Amino acid sequence: MYSHNCSDLINALRARGANVKVVTSNCRCFSSALRFDIAVDELINSDCTAVKIPHAPANPGRKKHGMFKYLVVKTLRLDIWLAAARGVLYYRKSHSADIIHYDQVLEAFGVIPLYLLALLAARNHNRLYVTVHEIDPFQRRHKWVNRLYRTCARVIVYSENMKRELVALGLDRDRIAVTKYPALVSDIGAAERSRYIFFGGHNILSGKGYPELLGSLKILKTRGITIRLTIYVGHGCNGLDEAREMAVSSNLEGLIEWKDFFTGAELAAAYQTCKACIVPYTSGSARHALTTAMTNGTPVVATRNVDIPEYLGSLGIYIEGSSESIADAICDIENGKTDVRALGIGLRRKAMDELDVAKVAENLSGILT
Repeated sequence: MYSHNCSDLINALRARGANVKVVTSNCRCFSSALRFDIAVDELINSDCTAVKIPHAPANPGRKKHGMFKYLVVKTLRLDIWLAAARGVLYYRKSHSADIIHYDQVLEAFGVIPLYLLALLAARNHNRLYVTVHEIDPFQRRHKWVNRLYRTCARVIVYSENMKRELVALGLDRDRIAVTKYPALVSDIGAAERSRYIFFGGHNILSGKGYPELLGSLKILKTRGITIRLTIYVGHGCNGLDEAREMAVSSNLEGLIEWKDFFTGAELAAAYQTCKACIVPYTSGSARHALTTAMTNGTPVVATRNVDIPEYLGSLGIYIEGSSESIADAICDIENGKTDVRALGIGLRRKAMDELDVAKVAENLSGILT
């Protein structure tokens, strides 16, 4: 999912005259791009090199990965060694650049590869900038790792909420710059809006409010309201099988259309057939769902957690996160009590003013220079 936004942002930076070379990896976004054959049209395909090295999860499942791999990883800490090697390879492929910019997420682009990259960049006097999308659990457990950010020229985040989290980990707030998450504003088609949509990310059972969402569907059925819900996730989503089993055991499977991956055009089309996007998140980041909804004029039913209010402002359909509150919000939409058309127009206008990828690229260029 990050690949689409990264590609759009890099193209916008190149349009401003920046000479951008991309170093990627065999992470989930990159591998899913290859699997779904969209690398040529939508992802980064020029001046791009890939670091291809195995990824070992820190906590491999004995059933999923087998006892041998489980013991090798746990005994030798193979996850740390491979992540460190990845960081060295990142530096080898980027050391000649005037500016090295690292997008920190998890796994292949987590904090361990960044730590090695930062050490090498500091030793050789490279200017290093880091955009933190997600905080790695490793750096929460081992806070000494966060000293690496002292070697960075700037740390960039996409919300004040993330800035507060990093400050709590010991970062200097003056070193952190905040910008908006970029999004490509698609044309609006004439599709009828009749569905709802929910994004489960790479871990649908962690912080996404999925059990509460299922509970709301049960409540709606008792009220005589039946909706159609599209649930899509990142390729390789953790907990997906369990989540589907939960829907089946709750007799809700017939209401849900499951999708593993959307390309950019399909993603816009999916949102434009929806009355609302449901984001009952309690942790993590909701930026992908929020910005996609906003650019496609789709109202958002959401909690006020994490970075959600920063993006929606006064245009969100806010709930407290329980199944009852989600069901009430959907009932108000179905009964015409909520003016979803006005909200959609307002969100799209807000997206064009704040999230347009060209404007974000201009702001990022200012931070980097």
